Amino acid sequence: MHLLRLQWVAVIMLTAVGLLLALSAHAAPKQLTIEYDLLQQGVKVGTVHDALAVSGNQYKITSLTEGVGIYKLMGERTLSSQGQVVGNALRPGHFESLQSSHPNKSLISDFDWSKKTLNMQVKGEQASVPLGKSAQDLLSVMYAWMWQPPKIGQITLSVANGKKLTPRKFIITEEKTPMQTEAGRFNVIKLADSDGEKILYLAKDKGYLPVKLVVIDDHKRMEQVITRVTGQ
Repeated sequence: MHLLRLQWVAVIMLTAVGLLLALSAHAAPKQLTIEYDLLQQGVKVGTVHDALAVSGNQYKITSLTEGVGIYKLMGERTLSSQGQVVGNALRPGHFESLQSSHPNKSLISDFDWSKKTLNMQVKGEQASVPLGKSAQDLLSVMYAWMWQPPKIGQITLSVANGKKLTPRKFIITEEKTPMQTEAGRFNVIKLADSDGEKILYLAKDKGYLPVKLVVIDDHKRMEQVITRVTGQ
């Protein structure tokens, strides 16, 4: 009886350890640095450097896009998103989009969740629109899935790009073929905008890390593909 009891204790302990390991494997990161290549029609035109930091219930994400070669003349673009981690979701509080070559075209958005209002500053002009509970900004929408993994099917949420707040429907599927990148090989989940203009790929086996973004605009295909990731 004593031996049987010890065996059950061992099983319970191993199960508990397994659960802890599983939880830690899917835990959202505290700090990440990610680098991407920016491609236009398959040609490298720039690099993107993202940084994510979480302290307590506060998060901050920054993204710097720089051109390479002749595309350096276009200057730099900086995006930043900061806010709170509430439960298993990111709740943006402040979003900025800045361009070094056009400082007068800066975009600033403040999320007033208590009043359910999104306050925007677009090229110096003020505007406000109603704010829904599922709203994200242009940057947080890429990383929010690391806290709230997507489920196969469809999901609708609103995305603020600095100029307006737009409802977006994403069709979520699992790709059968792993994606090979400079940063490694990833099993990916695909989130496709219903209008076919934006596709986001998340690494299912790496905590739903964003590994590729495709944007089709004016018949031009832009791709942001991961090349390196560090952090914890």
